[in-house]
Amino acid sequence: MTAERFLVAAYLIACIGIGLWASRRALSSSDEYWVAGRRITTGVNALAIMAALASGGSIIGVMGLAYGRGIPYALALFAGAVVGFPVASVLVARPLRNFGRYTITDFLVFRFPHLIVRLSAPLLIVAAFTAYIVAQMKAAGITAEVLLGFPYNYAVLVSAVVFILYVSIGGMVAVTWTDVAQGILMLSVVIGIALLILVRDGSPAALLDEAAGKGARLGAAFNQPLLSYIGSFVLWATAISVIPHIVMRVYSARNATAARLSLNLAMVAFSAMILFAVLVIVPKGAALFPELSDADRVFLFTVETQFPPLVRGMAVAAIIAAVMSTTDALLLACSSAVAHDFIRSALQRTMTRKTEQRVVVCVAWVVGVVATALALAPPALLTEFYSAAIGLLSASFFVPVVAGLWWKKATRMGGAAALCTGALTYLAAEFLSAAPPLSAILFALPASALAMWGVSRFLDPPPDDAIQEAIAALHHDPPIQDLRSRKND
Repeated sequence: MTAERFLVAAYLIACIGIGLWASRRALSSSDEYWVAGRRITTGVNALAIMAALASGGSIIGVMGLAYGRGIPYALALFAGAVVGFPVASVLVARPLRNFGRYTITDFLVFRFPHLIVRLSAPLLIVAAFTAYIVAQMKAAGITAEVLLGFPYNYAVLVSAVVFILYVSIGGMVAVTWTDVAQGILMLSVVIGIALLILVRDGSPAALLDEAAGKGARLGAAFNQPLLSYIGSFVLWATAISVIPHIVMRVYSARNATAARLSLNLAMVAFSAMILFAVLVIVPKGAALFPELSDADRVFLFTVETQFPPLVRGMAVAAIIAAVMSTTDALLLACSSAVAHDFIRSALQRTMTRKTEQRVVVCVAWVVGVVATALALAPPALLTEFYSAAIGLLSASFFVPVVAGLWWKKATRMGGAAALCTGALTYLAAEFLSAAPPLSAILFALPASALAMWGVSRFLDPPPDDAIQEAIAALHHDPPIQDLRSRKND
């Protein structure tokens, strides 16, 4: 395992080096730290978006989900994410980029200036993303355990320290450039391994037949409740528009057109990687290991037994890259939720830049430590676990964001009601009922929309003319200058 360990060590050291290199620029201003000065080019941003979404769950978790629940179920979830990219490019990319701030909370508070929105949005982000990070820590731990021979807990702790270190000092600059490298590595390794399997073992159909002959039921349709299929699709189709680490990428684009194009290019890259993984690697793994107790390990065992040390080392680095590319974006979003959205907003202009930097570092470490501690007793089926966490954000934010951008009669109290109703309905359906897995979003979104319409229509006066004019300006390039001055007030 010497070659594998050397490759991974070199990769981790390089990531820390990028964080140190980026720190001088990133700490010079809020624009540089949170959105990389809004200078990220289309191709770079597309790779970074793909890498941020293509987490350890996408390489390990989606393959585990296909192995454990069947390929149709995994593809239903995956198809939702693919549809989510063009949905986001149409509904939110242009107006949010023209809004020109840092976070999804910035827009929600501007559009719905209510105390409930100001307090709830950051708390929901931190809670959901902490769960999301737990899933990534498990992916890093089992990878190092299977392919490098390190104890699981040790691997989780080392990975967490590296992730937190370069995010806390390098901000979006470090996150962007590490994500680009990680995105290229992920695509190359997953597609490369799949192509090697195809050359050696035949077509996807032949691989599925081989897996079926060993007792695997990868092609079984509707072995889960129908509501789970629909819910997983809807959850991810709506989530891409509002999950904070993707929205921050929209803000970092050079302009609205670049933001929309980046989302669609990211969709193409993400689709290619997942399809190769699910349709080629999973059937091969199921044929080799038809009775795994932990489905999330199917990719790892396949690589360990079928490929030489160099390929195994590259696979480890790719999985760590997938984990890091999402975890760094999640940590940055959590830091922004607390430091920028919550504390700075509460203190208004009294917090200095140096104080904000200290808060950012502290938040990154606190969230990272909590997530790492939880990851020491990891959940099963990573993709279902973190998808449930992302569903909370989609249920809470999708209706307020879309209505806030496109419905001029959406009111301050309507936005607060939609956010709270969506979150509470989702939590009730997810934890207090017998609803099928990942179906809670099907109850939460209609409830949120009904709350938005009812409160805005009957219980709250329409927003003032200045808000309506400001929102209308977001749909034009460039936005009206008066909006920029209003946002900075």
